[in-house]
Amino acid sequence: MLKSIKLVMLMLTISFNALGIQSDDPYVFVKDVASATFAKMKQEQVIIKNDPRALKQIVEQQLMPNVDHVYAALSVLGTQAKDIPREKLELFFEQFRLYLLTTYSNSLSSYTNQVVEFEPSRPTESKKTVSVKALIKETGKPDINITFQVRRNKDNQWKAFDLVAEGISMVQSKRAEFAPMIRQKGIDSVIEFMQEKSVKHSKAAK
Repeated sequence: MLKSIKLVMLMLTISFNALGIQSDDPYVFVKDVASATFAKMKQEQVIIKNDPRALKQIVEQQLMPNVDHVYAALSVLGTQAKDIPREKLELFFEQFRLYLLTTYSNSLSSYTNQVVEFEPSRPTESKKTVSVKALIKETGKPDINITFQVRRNKDNQWKAFDLVAEGISMVQSKRAEFAPMIRQKGIDSVIEFMQEKSVKHSKAAK
């Protein structure tokens, strides 16, 4: 069950793709782009089936520009970030972006046209961070509660930085996974870990 939740959690993160559309209402933004993105994935299922790398290209082009991977990476590092040299942080940010790309691409391979119901818009006033709740429905399986975490960046655009599925936060889970590695072996060990994951997935997709 836990594995299934994580797969769906990562799969749904692609809903932040905007296809050039950006709504000032984060609720409308998440709902509209989710519909557009899943429609495109469904349209290209044959291509994706024949060439798994096509899915990675979709994620790279449509998802990643709408994910604040730097903010997410800093959230994962937490207080450990202040002790890491700037040049190492830059390497971590880029590798974390590639790690997310690999993780999302791998998880999206399980996409089977699930239905997602979003909560209606609520007043956001001057909030910079908003939680958008949704419900994943799939025939024959229990519904899964999802919360999208989005924030308004300095360019006044909404970007995704975390997603919580049934109480499991992607940022918090990665923080719990990486923190001991950083304490024991340093930031280089985490960078190498993410690199290995990316290379392994790239070879498997060929």
